[in-house]
Amino acid sequence: MRKKKQHPRSACARRTAGVTLDHAAPWYDWLAPLMTLGLEARLQRRVVAGLRTDRPMAALDVGCGTGTLTRQLHAAIPAGPGRRVVGLDAAEAMIAVARRKAAGREGLEFQAALAEELPHADGTFDRAISTFFFHHLNYDLKRRALAELWRILRPGGQAAILDVDIPYSWFGRLCAYSGYWLFRQPEIKENITGRLREALDAGPFRGHWRIASRHSGYLSLFELKKPETKKETT
Repeated sequence: MRKKKQHPRSACARRTAGVTLDHAAPWYDWLAPLMTLGLEARLQRRVVAGLRTDRPMAALDVGCGTGTLTRQLHAAIPAGPGRRVVGLDAAEAMIAVARRKAAGREGLEFQAALAEELPHADGTFDRAISTFFFHHLNYDLKRRALAELWRILRPGGQAAILDVDIPYSWFGRLCAYSGYWLFRQPEIKENITGRLREALDAGPFRGHWRIASRHSGYLSLFELKKPETKKETT
């Protein structure tokens, strides 16, 4: 495999070993639907629909890119005290676009930060989502990012991850391996061989996740839950 071209990275992005996409920010909103064969909008609706958002709450979108899904999540959560939706990405150019598109929306904010070092206190969020992000992380970073998701979720919190997974059809294998060879990312190969599932089982979400649905022969929507804290009995 040829050596992968190195693109310029923002100051925040240079702090992570994960793949970041500062260089793709100007055309990302055109590229993402193309890479999902036109299914991006439908998949995003599926992610949001799988979350319980029946009251004002705090939610986090990890690897938010230009914030398309973050804005959908914000719209799905009822307005009121306590509604706070945060989109987070290491690519500062992506965050700049996301902030511009979200200008004026109360309770919606974007931060340049790392998934493996979330800048939030324990138990800050009720919900967390991440789409097409974990295939940019190597196995160690996958585990660290998942541990951070667990940490920032409140007891009873819910998370959803949509990403490349073990292919289950010839079309899925074609799509998954084409992406791997096109982008020359070993992190994608890890997802194809099931290492995202391994990372889920190796951390605090062990026994608290399931595959809610599968799509396009190679994508999985993972549902993660943090159990309620057991009440002490007297």
